[in-house]
Amino acid sequence: MTPSLQFLLALALAAIGPVAALRYLQPILLPVLRAQCEEGGQGAEFWMRSAYVLAVCGTLLLTLTFGQYRGELLHTLERSLWLVAAGTFATVAFIARQVWAPVRENRALRRLEAERAARARPAHTATTGA
Repeated sequence: MTPSLQFLLALALAAIGPVAALRYLQPILLPVLRAQCEEGGQGAEFWMRSAYVLAVCGTLLLTLTFGQYRGELLHTLERSLWLVAAGTFATVAFIARQVWAPVRENRALRRLEAERAARARPAHTATTGA
């Protein structure tokens, strides 16, 4: 296989890999994003599309910077898949961390409010029951 075809194959893998990963995450990621966004979750679509752009650009940058396209096809595929996996992993880890932080904060706030409400109820019933 010629180096130009190996190069195109590596770029195709760099684009397809993160898109496949985000398509897999999209059914659960969109509801979580909608729940975090105000005004009916309209910003969720923006963040989802931004995630696609970040993921594809990140893996393309890795592939263009560190890819090797001259030599055996198997070596090119191995190197490209490694770069795509690393880029996709880093992007998904970044997205998960950014999405999970507000979820964790909201859960902590709800737990704190529930504890405060639970503490307020017995004190209120004790004063009215006496």
